[in-house]
Amino acid sequence: MLNALTVDVEDWYHICGMEDIFPPSKWDKYQDRVLIGLEKLLDILRERKVKTTFFILGYVAQRNSQIVKLIKKDGHEIATHGYGHIPVYRQTKEEFRKDLRKSIKIIEKISKSKIIGYRAPEWSIRKDTYWAFNILKEEGLKYDSSILKVRLIGEPTVNRYPHKVKTKNGEISEFPPTIMRTFMGNMPIATGWGLRFGIWWDIKRTVRNLNKEGIPALFCIHPWEFDLEHPRVRLPFWRNFVHYTKIRSTSYKLHKLLEEFEFGPIREVLEI
Repeated sequence: MLNALTVDVEDWYHICGMEDIFPPSKWDKYQDRVLIGLEKLLDILRERKVKTTFFILGYVAQRNSQIVKLIKKDGHEIATHGYGHIPVYRQTKEEFRKDLRKSIKIIEKISKSKIIGYRAPEWSIRKDTYWAFNILKEEGLKYDSSILKVRLIGEPTVNRYPHKVKTKNGEISEFPPTIMRTFMGNMPIATGWGLRFGIWWDIKRTVRNLNKEGIPALFCIHPWEFDLEHPRVRLPFWRNFVHYTKIRSTSYKLHKLLEEFEFGPIREVLEI
């Protein structure tokens, strides 16, 4: 069973809701460290002969085109993470379209690849922002991976498996990250901190059970999770927990996943 492994290519200071600490107007002054973690991650994938989907932030691609070129050279799928790392629910429809178009233009020019996939920052397509699907379809995208079936930051009513979403321009594929049901609610075991915090045997059992039913899992990681020396700043408790908890376990968890399961890019898993 082929599962999907994805990477959100953003830097250590791209933290939603922390614009007072990391204002976009000062991003150019912060140390560019994406390549540090990215090269470590690419080495692991190369060693395991695994291809994945990289959702690249347009700002990151614009600041350092080498990032896109390295990913392209290794044969991975390239998709967009938007340009300015702004949650969808904080944008108007026109602002969202402008941000999306800007990111696609930059990434396609560097990669010379057609972009067909999108992921919103902070899993921010929710019931009140389903209008984004119409825009994604209008702009030529074929799939999205932006909805998390978790009550606190996602959309708890969404189908937790890959499915089609109807828009006024036709259907678009949606591939949510894998969650695990617990007595406390849905646990996002596949989304960066959830993978780091989750117990390996629970993660393994969840993916095995999905695959037995013919359902692919989807995981998400970030380059900064492989850069253990990236700057640490004082954040509010919840943000600090999400960003730094068990960051040293990322590499271990990734190796375990690649040993146990088969992975590929989203376009192959969904056969798009």
